Amino acid sequence: MRTRLIILGAALTVVMAAGTAGATGFFTDDDDSIHLRSIEAIADVGITKGCNPPVNDRYCPRDVVTREQMATFLVRALDLPAASSSFVDTAGSVHEADIGALAAAGITKGCNPPVNALFCPRDGVTREQMASFLTRALDLDDSPRLVVSEIQNLAGVTMGTAEAQAVSQLTALFGTPTDDYKLGCPYIVDPPNVRYVEWGSLTAAVRVIDTGAGPLGLMGWRYKLDPAGDPLPGGPAPEHVILPDGLALGDPIGDAAAASGRPITTTPYSWTIVNLGHFIVEATGLTVDPAAPIDGAQQGLGFDCE
Repeated sequence: MRTRLIILGAALTVVMAAGTAGATGFFTDDDDSIHLRSIEAIADVGITKGCNPPVNDRYCPRDVVTREQMATFLVRALDLPAASSSFVDTAGSVHEADIGALAAAGITKGCNPPVNALFCPRDGVTREQMASFLTRALDLDDSPRLVVSEIQNLAGVTMGTAEAQAVSQLTALFGTPTDDYKLGCPYIVDPPNVRYVEWGSLTAAVRVIDTGAGPLGLMGWRYKLDPAGDPLPGGPAPEHVILPDGLALGDPIGDAAAASGRPITTTPYSWTIVNLGHFIVEATGLTVDPAAPIDGAQQGLGFDCE
């Protein structure tokens, strides 16, 4: 990982500092491009050789990059070791070995999930695909974020999404639930026909059956740290729980009150809370303490049974 970053950093330094190698530089067709200096830079370090082998005096600057070409660019930039390709549609491609190297490094998975037997070498690379390639190449953090908003979604799953679909979508994000059970909390949730699915510190409440009292499906969620301030395994990392008003888990709950313009209150169940209207933050302890850290966020209907 460190080697990859050093190599890419060196390439970026060249991009920023390099001038052209003359009036036309390496290629004859890019002199009017605003990206000329960058093209010269990646040619200078061997990431590109040109688009018209064996002469290679052209770069074809306005052509769309294909997936196989992208593979070779990344393999050269990251100095990846050669590997054979297991994709069934790359035989005969001059980029076959580089495609294999990219797959062996875990940077590409294929183009026909979940089978992923194809690479689609001559398809163009979309910007979203390139984001995934670079995220894997640089080992960037791509774990799911839990963004709190007035839309009342949970990690992109809309409140009210049908039970099976909601659980399936959340499982795709967070993996196998750490717990999945039914528990009646009639004093908090009415009716008590609720299924609680946990991914570590994240709990989602879904209605098991439609009693006519509300929407069938996702109805609430809660994220809470343990007494030591650490999340249980599974679910999003605490730094990925993104609260409104610039708040974060671990901030003093008084900051939430100040940001929201709402008073700190306690519920009958001894939570110290600040109700921001579309979600609630809570702190540990049985007393109203503005300095207590935010250790959870609850959205939708109440469903906790502490």
